[in-house]
Amino acid sequence: MQPLDLMTRKIDTCFGHLDVDGNGTIERDDLLGVGSRLVAQFGESPTSPKATAMAAGMVRFWDALCSAADVNGDGRLTPQEYRTGMTRAFVDDPTGFDRAFLPMAEALCGLLDTDGDGTVSRQEFAEFHKVMRTSVENADLAFSKLDTDGSGSLSVTELLAAMRDYYTNPDESADALGHWLFGRV
Repeated sequence: MQPLDLMTRKIDTCFGHLDVDGNGTIERDDLLGVGSRLVAQFGESPTSPKATAMAAGMVRFWDALCSAADVNGDGRLTPQEYRTGMTRAFVDDPTGFDRAFLPMAEALCGLLDTDGDGTVSRQEFAEFHKVMRTSVENADLAFSKLDTDGSGSLSVTELLAAMRDYYTNPDESADALGHWLFGRV
């Protein structure tokens, strides 16, 4: 068996974060559940502007992903459908990230930046990773790799760039920071 390429490993890592109920598929409720857990983790009211932006971003992402991957229309994505959909929607389509993923990523960064200073602290980043069920070691590694200036925080702009790179950059030879968004893959 051939080893999986980096892009496939990154997509599979994300699948594991989103399959909340562990049934081997991702449904809309899984995605909305992750959004709800993030909102709760950061102490936001479910009706706050940050929470509604997060929910709207998740729905937009889900709709784009299903459009690219759910060929049988059952409302569930298997790991292979998820790989295909993520690749079609965000790697192969250069406009896909901005159109369908960026609104969710921006809402997420707004949620993580609890004090509105334009940065995400190590603790805020760790809280995000708790919800994503990333190991403490990988969350710490990810923050260390992304905090290139050693300031102890990530600018929202840097974090958005890392997210874009994680989900759209298939180049294994590149030492792109985005490859480290969830630690070692």
